[in-house]
Amino acid sequence: MTIEEQLKELIIKKHTSVLQFTQKFEIPYSTMTSLFSRGVNKTNINTIIKVCQALNISADELAAGRITPVQHFDQNVEYVDLSKLSEENQARLKDYYEMLLKLQDGE
Repeated sequence: MTIEEQLKELIIKKHTSVLQFTQKFEIPYSTMTSLFSRGVNKTNINTIIKVCQALNISADELAAGRITPVQHFDQNVEYVDLSKLSEENQARLKDYYEMLLKLQDGE
């Protein structure tokens, strides 16, 4: 599956349709169809940045042919790449984190 197909799939998964996505983020529909047919690397950088911000994915990674969520984190907190964990272990870690928050809040 090409990166353009993956991008289209992600848009449809998050926004039901490409048309709905383009309307919500004020991107011309023709621009998106052009991106899908011509390719990510032949699309205006401003369009790529707008699409990536709308989908919360990395533009650098997209240019490299990968769809990677942007990780937002507090600069005072050590960053840990959770994508290395299995989905099951990510869920376990999330549950543990939520339990710790409850304990901290005295629940």
